[in-house]
Amino acid sequence: MFEQIVNILVNFAHSLGYIGIYFYMFLVGTFIPVPSELVLLPAGYLAAKGDMDLFLVWLCAALGSLSGALFNYFLAKWIVNKFLKDKPIIKKVNKFWYSHGKISAFLAPLTPGLGQYISIPAGLSHMSLKWFIPLTFSANLIWTGFLIMIGYFFGAGDKAHKEVIYGSLILLGGVILIASIYVLREIKKSKQ
Repeated sequence: MFEQIVNILVNFAHSLGYIGIYFYMFLVGTFIPVPSELVLLPAGYLAAKGDMDLFLVWLCAALGSLSGALFNYFLAKWIVNKFLKDKPIIKKVNKFWYSHGKISAFLAPLTPGLGQYISIPAGLSHMSLKWFIPLTFSANLIWTGFLIMIGYFFGAGDKAHKEVIYGSLILLGGVILIASIYVLREIKKSKQ
């Protein structure tokens, strides 16, 4: 039974292809509750088997998630401008976002179930896209990379290519390091 479910998911991920992964992850990035694990774990597995390119899966997944987050961001921004401009709740969101927005935009996408919704308060508060895009994209790179690599390790088993594993871990670590430095620097600036 479990093996059949896994086969269905792997076939689903394979049938999506790269463009399908992008659009699936777009949905994941919006307010629609769609689990990213259903596609990213099997896609990583397929990459290990040589049926998909690891880097392209990762790039399509992260860009799709970012695009979905931008959809939420602009939808929330439009709703505020159209209907909620002077409501007290918007003032509360802005107050919170002014103090904690950057760190929230970075950490929330790393939190299952929360990440897809953080772009809504970012849009409500009109967070600058020069911060929102790199913070959200970095977090999405980390999250999608993590899930894809889990699938990759299961697919590769004991035949995992050390170069791919080490290279992926170094790249993932580099993204985490750069994003962390960026976020910490911005937090320090905002406190001054």
